[in-house]
Amino acid sequence: MYNYTLSLIMTFIALVCVVTSYFVKKKSNYLFFQWLCCLFLIAGYFFTEQFFAMVGLAIGLIRSTVFLIYERKDKTASIWWSVGLSTATLSSYFIVNLWILGDAQPLDLLCVVGLASFAFIFRIRNLKLVRFLMLPPTALTILFNILTHAALFATLTYVFELGANIVSIFKYHVFGNKKETQSVSEGEYTYENG
Repeated sequence: MYNYTLSLIMTFIALVCVVTSYFVKKKSNYLFFQWLCCLFLIAGYFFTEQFFAMVGLAIGLIRSTVFLIYERKDKTASIWWSVGLSTATLSSYFIVNLWILGDAQPLDLLCVVGLASFAFIFRIRNLKLVRFLMLPPTALTILFNILTHAALFATLTYVFELGANIVSIFKYHVFGNKKETQSVSEGEYTYENG
């Protein structure tokens, strides 16, 4: 079933989904596009028969699903979901990389810490805070990919994600705040002089 072209197509769609996730205005939409990203990445790894990589992504898919369900119910998920999903991420890493493959490296901690933190970040319901908190783990993942000489496309995917996040922060929370403040000030001025 190996098909490198289909793998690249699935990975590209995943990249589009993760970039799109940073340009939505509702947390539920953010989680939905993160969910789609995991789904297409799993498909991408399936077509290159990298089954162990699919394990971590399956946990990411579950993570996005759990928090999306809570978000759509307008509720905050229990902290135990974050603890459990982070534990699952760490466990899957140790089982696959230490026990099965035997190729764990100290640098892997950069990536594992970033991935485990997603479960705590996704639990937060404030999308502004989520955008800011996603910066460090994404940067850690880029650093990990550079230091371990990971595939260029994998590194570029995280670079695009980080770039999209930074642009969304400027769009919604730097320049967007100036527009909101200006319209409030103009409204007050009109009211006082009207």
